Amino acid sequence: MPLTGYLTIVLDISASKLYNIHMNMIEGVAMQHHNYMEAAEYIKSQREHIAERIMQEGGIYLYQDYTGYQIDKCRQDTLYNLQYLAESLMIESTGLWENYIIWLRILLSSLGLGMQGLSEHFRVMGDVLIPLLDHPAAEFVKRLTGSAAKLVLDDAPDLSFTQESTGEYAERSRQYQELLLSAQKRKALKYIDQLIDDGIPFRNIYLDIIQPVQREIGNLWHRNKISVAQEHYCTGVSQLVIAHMYPRMFNASPSKYKVVSTCVHGELHELGLRMVTDIMELDGWDTYYLGANMPNDSILSMLKAQKADLLAISVTFPLNLHKAEELVSLVRQDKDLQPLKIMVGGYAFMQDTALWQKIRADSFAPNADIASKVASSLLEGIK
Repeated sequence: MPLTGYLTIVLDISASKLYNIHMNMIEGVAMQHHNYMEAAEYIKSQREHIAERIMQEGGIYLYQDYTGYQIDKCRQDTLYNLQYLAESLMIESTGLWENYIIWLRILLSSLGLGMQGLSEHFRVMGDVLIPLLDHPAAEFVKRLTGSAAKLVLDDAPDLSFTQESTGEYAERSRQYQELLLSAQKRKALKYIDQLIDDGIPFRNIYLDIIQPVQREIGNLWHRNKISVAQEHYCTGVSQLVIAHMYPRMFNASPSKYKVVSTCVHGELHELGLRMVTDIMELDGWDTYYLGANMPNDSILSMLKAQKADLLAISVTFPLNLHKAEELVSLVRQDKDLQPLKIMVGGYAFMQDTALWQKIRADSFAPNADIASKVASSLLEGIK
């Protein structure tokens, strides 16, 4: 989830006229919100004006020597923070917000940036937003911005979600990672082929080699050890490796249930979902993988056409969580899909262990191995 800039707040002191214009615009459209959803929608709709006010009010405490380019980047980052806060408010999740703040602290610390200015930014964000919202949304935002101001200064836990291989697969995982990081695509393909020839089960190649390596690749980007280009390259090679294994993986006819697996509209991270679907295929499921960025109507049509037993939804980018909630709601409202079970997973749901319940899913699975087991348990006794 790369950011647009450095997430610091500045003041163009000469822009007093612009400040007054934005103040008037905010005051003219401000309204009292009586629930979190309305407040979140208000913040999203007015985020441009709110961001400008945060920058104006915060600048007198922070920086006065930024270039126009830096100011523009700071404005974009303020908009990003507001979107994240609105998403957390919309689904009433303090865990989502606080894990994002810790993630942000780690990222910016790796870039050598100080946290005092960021802490002040979140304090000002609260000062600006709270008077615009009614209780209880105002109290919730006060809690979120207050915790953010403290968390960026604390020695908070690392939430990188790495999962290192141990035991007999540790060395193989390390070798595969080295091949990815050194951009040796063909050698990576041959290496996986050799593992298969050596009798390593496909499940272990997925769960003990590819999965932990991909998580560590993400962690290296997060800590500014590799570039976003390197991260994308490594992910692309792993996708190629998985596709390369298919002719040797799927030989038996499926004998269990049907699952449709998909990412929500706007979600582009699909590798984790691909791995979940493939493990379920190995376990005997009849799988229908839809992949990234799927519109709701197409998902519903596929569920009905295939008479699916399970819908598996993956969300990596937390700002897409409300879209998962919308999809679940549509399924629950459709009388033709009432028997269907819904399982969710992905990085976004790891931020708050109660999120799957809040969006009315039937269960949550943190990784590919557990997903297959959870899915089977949901349908036991139904068929």
